[in-house]
Amino acid sequence: MPSIFRRRARGIARIELALILAFMAFLLPVIFSIGRLFYVYAVLKQTATAAAASLAAVPPGEWAGSAAFNSPMKLRALQLIEQSLLDANVAPAIPLLEYDFDCNGNLLCGGDRQDTVTVTVGVAIPNGYNIMTELGMSSNMTIQTSVTVPYNH
Repeated sequence: MPSIFRRRARGIARIELALILAFMAFLLPVIFSIGRLFYVYAVLKQTATAAAASLAAVPPGEWAGSAAFNSPMKLRALQLIEQSLLDANVAPAIPLLEYDFDCNGNLLCGGDRQDTVTVTVGVAIPNGYNIMTELGMSSNMTIQTSVTVPYNH
């Protein structure tokens, strides 16, 4: 009689293992995706903070001619953003989707004295797991962050 109970117990254990493995096969990609989202957000926040700090340290004389989006100080900030994303191994796989430089609520950042400088950075992370797309999740997850710092001069 005890051998029948042992065989049943082994059979039940195998069924439990199969159910747990199926659940974990679904859960692990979700956990890795969320971890990746947190990492990319932290890198974006740090990058936007560094770019905003570099713009806040620009002398007032350079702000007069900075209304154009391709002004030297804005290009330096953009290069800083791109280099930070490359250094964190984010940029080649996840390109920079959007970036904005905002001063006192004015997108041109030129002319008047600046009180605050805001840098907004965003990326779209491609979803690398087919199972998540099949469950209705978007194929791209967009992350955007914005940092405002006071102007130093």
